Amino acid sequence: MRYQDIDWDTMWRESRAHKSWKKKKSSDWDQRAAGFAERNLDSPFVAQFLSRLQVEPEWSVLDVGCGPGTLAIPLARQVRRITALDYSAAMLDELGKRARQESLTNIRTIQGSWDDDWRKLSIARHDIAIASRSLSVDNLADALRKLNDWANKGVYLADRVGAGPFDPNLFAAIGRNFQPGPDYIFTVNILYALGIHAHVDFITLDQQRTYGSREEALQSYRWMVDNLTRAEEAQLTAYVDARLSQLDENTWQFARQTAPQWALIWWRKES
Repeated sequence: MRYQDIDWDTMWRESRAHKSWKKKKSSDWDQRAAGFAERNLDSPFVAQFLSRLQVEPEWSVLDVGCGPGTLAIPLARQVRRITALDYSAAMLDELGKRARQESLTNIRTIQGSWDDDWRKLSIARHDIAIASRSLSVDNLADALRKLNDWANKGVYLADRVGAGPFDPNLFAAIGRNFQPGPDYIFTVNILYALGIHAHVDFITLDQQRTYGSREEALQSYRWMVDNLTRAEEAQLTAYVDARLSQLDENTWQFARQTAPQWALIWWRKES
């Protein structure tokens, strides 16, 4: 078999069909918005992502799948303007609250998805397009083309490496098989097939994760597993409690056996 005969897009779809987790709906993200926003304030991931981005003050940035402004808020302090796109209204509300708290007036929020017609949403081309941990889409090749088309100077992506944010040991603890689905290597190869030769770097997060309460830690782990049974809920609780320690009244620390890792995939376009 020759490399050019490999249909990476079809392989990606087939691998995605066997993953152990379901794509979250906008209503799922609405319910998680406040807690997600709080946990991602000053995240080590943000510092590592932005250090690779090396922003220019005159840039306009399109942030697709922006969530509560994990990247849009710190970026708005450094660039000319941001367009923040997400399909969760509650996530955009959280972003708006944070922007008002910091008196940031250069962020435009738009509720929309990858599948929407971005022209009808009045989204113009931007200097840079980013999609951080938001590539859980039905058609990856189309999403990558779209990002490339909407960027004048370059595109920056953060995609899963292996299990990504999921904890494989949790699935083993509750007796479930874990299939993470396709990760960054499919994205890199689909880009290659599209004629885009991307750079790849890696962001490795700490194995220790802090939470504001025991319940917050449990909720974070429940999020990883769909349709928990009563027995699985008890096993999940035991798994979390065994690795959770209380540091003070408002700080709980969870120790993972494996550190979450993300691939930073980026390319610049010809002038």
